[in-house]
Amino acid sequence: MVNTDSRRRSALSVDDIMGITAEPYRRRILSYLSSIPEDRCPVVELVDVLQSKETGDDPSEKRVRQRLHHIHLPKLQDHGLIGYDEGENEVRYIGSPRLETFLDRMQSPDDDTADGDS
Repeated sequence: MVNTDSRRRSALSVDDIMGITAEPYRRRILSYLSSIPEDRCPVVELVDVLQSKETGDDPSEKRVRQRLHHIHLPKLQDHGLIGYDEGENEVRYIGSPRLETFLDRMQSPDDDTADGDS
């Protein structure tokens, strides 16, 4: 049986990466997860990270958590970049060498123009 995570990671194109990272919330999530020493992170920690980068209207924790659960984490999981355990409320970083090279080369991974809805 083929490991779908491996197949997805190897099939991740530059266009896929650019599409995924075009949204500031996802870029911040991936930058954060790739920078921490553990490969797992509680969702509440991601909520704190995203809220700390917001300017202007301060989104509620509930709204940020909803965006993560319904939009961003499923998209990242569909591309094989994370594992999302809803029961444990935990995210496991999988990443890819191509993604990490892209994140390293970005000048401003903490772009504060996020609306978080893409």
